[in-house]
Amino acid sequence: MTQVRYIILKNKRRIVIALSSVFILLLYFSRNLSIIVPFIITIVALILFGYIDKAFSLRFPERYYIFTFLIFIMGTVIGGTVPFGLYYRIPIYDKIIHFTSPILISAIVFFILNRLNITLKWKLLMTVGLVFGMLGLFEIGEYLSDVLFGTLHQGVYLFDFAEKVKYEVVVTPIHDTMQDLILGLFGSLVFVVFESIEVWHKKRSLKSS
Repeated sequence: MTQVRYIILKNKRRIVIALSSVFILLLYFSRNLSIIVPFIITIVALILFGYIDKAFSLRFPERYYIFTFLIFIMGTVIGGTVPFGLYYRIPIYDKIIHFTSPILISAIVFFILNRLNITLKWKLLMTVGLVFGMLGLFEIGEYLSDVLFGTLHQGVYLFDFAEKVKYEVVVTPIHDTMQDLILGLFGSLVFVVFESIEVWHKKRSLKSS
């Protein structure tokens, strides 16, 4: 019993992060049109982000908390709930989210990787790889949710909120998945371009001063 307790205490941070992450994923993939669930997801995500920040002494600037808030509030509350439901009212909204969110996620990932003693090229390459890996895992989660629980995470649909029935398939699941991955990759590459330009400008300013 003492051994188990020691292992739990030693890995407390990892256990808290793992359980919180599982909780967020379960809530997300079981979400319905109720606005309460997405709000809970957003709050838990912010708390978890703050916990990771303090636990690992990352010292995220405030803007990264805003990024996290925007990713969840735009993707869950405004995207999939009444009275908003923009995923089901404006088909292109789904693609906007899958392009812009990876830009914000890339900024967070790069901030962490920037501590490593490696060249900028490798930091940016690792950022793109990690973000794209996250997107792939996310799409796998959506697929499993649709298959196991009959949700409609993959695909783009117009939805009749009055009758609460799907009434038009705008993008089929397979095309939606591939488009989301491509847009996500483009989003992370956009971050790479802007970060490279910013670093280049800083170096140029240092040389001229």
